[in-house]
Amino acid sequence: MTIKVKHLILSAAVFLLLVSGSLVALSRQSPPSQNTDQAVGSSLSKQEVFKRIRESEDEQKWTYIRNYLIGREGAELTNSYDIYVGPGTSEWSSVTDEGQGQLPTITLKEKFPYLEAYVESGPADFHLAGAALLLSYYYEGAGQWKKTIELLERTEERLPASQMYAAQKLKIRMAEVAGNHGDMDLFRQISADLSRELKQNPDTRIVEKFSWLQTRYLGGNENIQQYLKALKKWEGSPVDGSGKQPTLILEQPALLKQGLQKLADSRSDRLPEVSGTLKRSDGSPIAYAGVYLRTKDSVHGSLQSDEPYQTMTNGKGEYTIKGVLPGSYQLYLGLELDQISGWTWPAESNEWIRVGLQDVTRDAVLQPLLELDFPVNQTTVREDRITFAWEPVPRAAYYDVYLGVQIHSGSFSQPVKTKVDTTRITIKTEELYHLLSGISSYSDQDGKMVTDPLSLLGFSNPENRFFWTVNAYDKDGHLLTRSDGYRVGNDKIGNLPFFYLKERELTQADRTLLAGNLDQAMKQYEQAYKDDPADTHSLHMLIVMIDAQISEHRSNGSDSFNRENAEKQQETYLKEMVLLHPTSGYLSRLTDYYYKKKDWQAYNAYFKLYEKVAAGDSWDADLSTHAMAMMRQGKLKEAEALLIQSMEDDPSHRRVGQYLSLVLYRECSFKTARQLAGSYPDLASNESKDWERMVESMEEEAASNADYDKAIHKYLGWYLQDQQELLDAWLRKRDPSYLALRAFIQALQNSE
Repeated sequence: MTIKVKHLILSAAVFLLLVSGSLVALSRQSPPSQNTDQAVGSSLSKQEVFKRIRESEDEQKWTYIRNYLIGREGAELTNSYDIYVGPGTSEWSSVTDEGQGQLPTITLKEKFPYLEAYVESGPADFHLAGAALLLSYYYEGAGQWKKTIELLERTEERLPASQMYAAQKLKIRMAEVAGNHGDMDLFRQISADLSRELKQNPDTRIVEKFSWLQTRYLGGNENIQQYLKALKKWEGSPVDGSGKQPTLILEQPALLKQGLQKLADSRSDRLPEVSGTLKRSDGSPIAYAGVYLRTKDSVHGSLQSDEPYQTMTNGKGEYTIKGVLPGSYQLYLGLELDQISGWTWPAESNEWIRVGLQDVTRDAVLQPLLELDFPVNQTTVREDRITFAWEPVPRAAYYDVYLGVQIHSGSFSQPVKTKVDTTRITIKTEELYHLLSGISSYSDQDGKMVTDPLSLLGFSNPENRFFWTVNAYDKDGHLLTRSDGYRVGNDKIGNLPFFYLKERELTQADRTLLAGNLDQAMKQYEQAYKDDPADTHSLHMLIVMIDAQISEHRSNGSDSFNRENAEKQQETYLKEMVLLHPTSGYLSRLTDYYYKKKDWQAYNAYFKLYEKVAAGDSWDADLSTHAMAMMRQGKLKEAEALLIQSMEDDPSHRRVGQYLSLVLYRECSFKTARQLAGSYPDLASNESKDWERMVESMEEEAASNADYDKAIHKYLGWYLQDQQELLDAWLRKRDPSYLALRAFIQALQNSE
């Protein structure tokens, strides 16, 4: 089976540190391996695997190739690598065989000759199709596209009728290769065959993959226009086609429709390509790596076999993906462990490739990992201050330091200090105790969600182990490298980022909490704070415990729990805390509370204090929320200025809709709003909000309505000034004269 998890694996021979958002998981340290050719946990070295294959009879040989070189799920470009990395995320893919443990590390280049043998003479099963698919990327990258077609055709002919799904995947790949290299007769022929098959036996995965493929090679704007008309006319129904018209019209992915519409509006006759080179900073290329372009509705999940844009680098580390629809994409890489060990790809979660009408070049360069100096290798710190030190990075202007803690379900990490312009910082341990973290839960045997007490106690637990990481940035804020990455082999591990913090001792309430009795711990913290109003630890834990209560109520429900009362009590605790120990975390929580309550007097007072305390730290998310607060108070100029800054600072453009609403309200210029929507695409969520298209629809609607400017000023004014009752009453009327304006305002409400 193939297991994909986002986590950290530690052993003396293998050290992997993967950060995905703020979640990391940790395993225990294992004794060192004596055989560098043998992966940790493997029962065989790769030399022994090859020996078994060579010396076995055919039937046993194919079994070994399947089990050790292909894997039980079959070969795919999305499950054939050890590591999958994308902007801000990493995914470890451990391919295992039942009874065999983890498979030995064998590179794709080493596998290719055995895959070729399997394709020529192995059993006609779905493993056969997978082997052929992997080889097809290898051959195409080597410039042998006709050989690729022949390989796929030969493999399809060998498959029995029962392997229809595998055969259809081969057909799609054949059509893709034909389209990539301009053999449109073959492309149309395969497409017509597939269309007929899918009418009789539709498979959702194949249908969506085929839909993306068809749009890549429509050929000419007239055909694109016809395709869009057919989409509107036959939404959800398969129809025949001949190549000029769509060969398949089924429920299309929203982002595919948006890309097609942008292409049609541009009157362009071709789709661009995205190409580049994958290499290390020393110039060495990374050959036969996976390369994927992912849409914003897919980047939060694991890579799937039906990813619309995927390929493999050639022997020089070069890749090309043809026929890419206009839109925003993230680049993901599939790498073997040896290719990335000691290196990192410094791509951040907000990095997107904007594809318009022109070809795009995007290289990916791996950088050496940043080295940590102290605290490392499970050092114990007992002082009331802790110093973090690391090696300097060339061209680095500043560093961000993150601190992580192990919990039952893995671990979490969060920034502890940002924009540090030295390679050494000293922090009071008390400041770490007051960091507010997320609440982690896990499911018990009855399926009930249980709060993880380790996540509540956070960095104030002297019995837990912590880890830390550092990111290095240049003067323009571009990530240069980081300390968390992959290290394989005893000679590459270096210092491990683990330490213990034993400056304080557990209280009785802490011990009760760690024993899993949250209700009793809550009472003990309450009593401790009552006995000593200067006890900031107990006060902090009361704030966190209410978060846990709210989280559990959200997951499990409870008739006896009153969330409003709990939040009111938490407000009191937060106000008391900022008098005793004001931090940006506590003040951010207070401003968020008053923002939701629309208590603008309290919001403004605490936000002013928040700005003072958080000076110098990054608070992009709060910036856009503060813009919303100004907007709700009628301070539209201030709100617009903040939103402009937010658009530049936050590449996800999470408030672009609100920015457009202010622009339209102020000057009612569709042209300006349309240009801004194109410059700042909404990349903040999985939902597909095409603000540019919504503005265009309003512009079309306005052409037949002389009073449209007045309507925009009136109804957008209700939205901006939070006159919700008036706005709701108008939205319920479903006025046919303002359907596009109504859709725009509803999208604004849904994006808050």
